[in-house]
Amino acid sequence: MTQVNTKSVNNRRDVRLATLDDLIYEIDRIERADAAKNLRPLGNWSPGQNLEHLAKFLACSLDGFPDKPPLVFKAFGRVLRMVLGKRLLTKPPPPGFKLPKTVSFLPADAVSVAEGAASLRAQIERVWSGAAFIPASPFFGRLSREQWIELHLRHAELHLSFVGIEQDSPAA
Repeated sequence: MTQVNTKSVNNRRDVRLATLDDLIYEIDRIERADAAKNLRPLGNWSPGQNLEHLAKFLACSLDGFPDKPPLVFKAFGRVLRMVLGKRLLTKPPPPGFKLPKTVSFLPADAVSVAEGAASLRAQIERVWSGAAFIPASPFFGRLSREQWIELHLRHAELHLSFVGIEQDSPAA
């Protein structure tokens, strides 16, 4: 598969998520579009891979990150926090950031929408059930529960913007 320069994709969806309920609604919408064969990937990952990546990152923020981040990754996170500050919690990150291949929250090579959706729903259920987030992100530093949720919502806005949903054609 040819790699897409995700910085230059200009037909991404505008996804806005205020709550985890909104994220569940988006998951439902993606599953309905998948059943109707109306999904198309706009980036390098399939819709299922995007959902699984979001689920894995959410799980790491609850259970801890098994990988020690590379020093460059940590330094970049500090600079990003200083430059962008609260923007990280109010707007999605810019597209095009490449994670090291060793990071544990990268998706598997083949993930169905059903698998990715089930995995992400399970992690959201954990949050709703009161599971505690780890106190500090290896990339963003100390975060409150509310900040973790905001970070996940912004992260989901970015990745779900690369899940194209084609409109049903009107009946003739």
